[in-house]
Amino acid sequence: MPAATYDAIPYRSVPFPQTRPERLAGIARIFGLESPPIETARVLELGCGSGGNLIALANDYPKARFLGIDSSAVQIADGWTTIEALGFKNIQLKHRDILALGADLGEFDYIICHGVFSWVPQPVQERILEICRQNLAPNGVAYVSYNTYPGWHIRGIVRDMMCYHGMQFHDLSTRLVQAKALVQFVADTGKLQDGPYKRLLRDEFEIIAGADASYLHHEHLEENNRPIYFHEFARMLAVNGLQYLGEAEFSTMISTNFAPETAETLNKLGAHDILQMEQYMDYVRCRYFRQTLVCRRAVTLQRQLSAEVVGDWFLSSRAKPTVAEPAFDPSEVVEFKAPGAGLNCRSPLTKAALVELAREWPLPIRFDELFDRAMASAAAKNLPMEVAGARAFFAGEMLSGMAAGIVEWQLSPVNFTTTIGERPLASRLARHQAVASGSVANLRGEPVNLDEIHRHILRKLDGETDRGQIVEYLLSQLQSGALVLRREGDDAPVTDEVEQRELLITALEKALENLARLALLAPA
Repeated sequence: MPAATYDAIPYRSVPFPQTRPERLAGIARIFGLESPPIETARVLELGCGSGGNLIALANDYPKARFLGIDSSAVQIADGWTTIEALGFKNIQLKHRDILALGADLGEFDYIICHGVFSWVPQPVQERILEICRQNLAPNGVAYVSYNTYPGWHIRGIVRDMMCYHGMQFHDLSTRLVQAKALVQFVADTGKLQDGPYKRLLRDEFEIIAGADASYLHHEHLEENNRPIYFHEFARMLAVNGLQYLGEAEFSTMISTNFAPETAETLNKLGAHDILQMEQYMDYVRCRYFRQTLVCRRAVTLQRQLSAEVVGDWFLSSRAKPTVAEPAFDPSEVVEFKAPGAGLNCRSPLTKAALVELAREWPLPIRFDELFDRAMASAAAKNLPMEVAGARAFFAGEMLSGMAAGIVEWQLSPVNFTTTIGERPLASRLARHQAVASGSVANLRGEPVNLDEIHRHILRKLDGETDRGQIVEYLLSQLQSGALVLRREGDDAPVTDEVEQRELLITALEKALENLARLALLAPA
């Protein structure tokens, strides 16, 4: 994309949890690749922006080394301002052109390229894959995201419409407003019959209406947007001595997440070729975006899934039963739902495990401890259980939960806590970010948006300030007008200092619980 546009409208630079080495290493291990240890990894990000993703990684993995490359001098300078303010020594950002990068860049265990590949000319796309070939460690993993067909055949209609109208306007803000207005006009016009085309435009307008302005500029109004079919991307990998490893979203690789009759046909079509299977699944989904993991072609992968891999992992889940009192008897099916995913369970062990994980969320539980808790829960309910082979069965159930998208994993202990001490602690990065805005990175590598009171509280969580001092600070913010306190259901601000103090004490406790559940508290 042109540097001038990229400087004028920087792409929003935030953490992308799907790019974390923890995620990439887990997928690699599922398919038999023992990638380098994440704690001391060397990580390269191509198109790092102002470092929103890479700086969060540097915060969470202090012994690893991180290098970010971007063509925007403005964004690189912004990133260095944050790095220097935090005093991080394990990260560098460089203003470089991807085409100018060579083998002398060094070797990296993990390479990240998010939101770049589809938005650059073909020579840059080819260079990205060449860098993966030249600079990726023998057992390393690269992540490349890109727009894909067939979904972008549909989304491209909207992009073409926005480009045609928007490019008539020189001012970038006006261009975006006008482009969105045209899509809304066409979607809403009364003369358009209520058919597939109108429904398509209405669905797409709902997406663009709520999307970030920088996203829309670079997704729909930039010169370059080059979607490709998955089989075309796989062919590009092969030319560069690379191979398809998997997807950052493991659940998208599993055919059993489709209806049974669909899964049966897919399995026949792609029974002996994972590349064919992935392409056929894209056709069925009408997929428009991929987050593909890549490794060297010389690596031998194991495509037969084995549940044993989860035996020493840490598991977590926010899935909850859809009924208030789930039945643990194996004769009754209980549905557990997480955002965008669900799983029907019969096994008492699985039900008990998911209840335990939801109770502990966002903290993970090590596999063996989770198994012991589930067995104890089943025994306490006098449910019939076969002890022989129970652990192997349970591992299979947890792998099924991962495949369904309701169970997450960690390969090592996490660096956050849900225990709230007298002097709570949040990461330096989150406290620094909370000074400027309510958008902060949590310790799961996710962007989190906070309201004003949570933001003000987070800024004071330095491990040295106690609850009483935080309340006094909040009172000072009320008096200065930086904060406004209202009773629930009453728009009038509270002005009495005694009442303010009482309400703030209660609000502080609730806010600390919320921050803990958002993975924003670090062990003291």
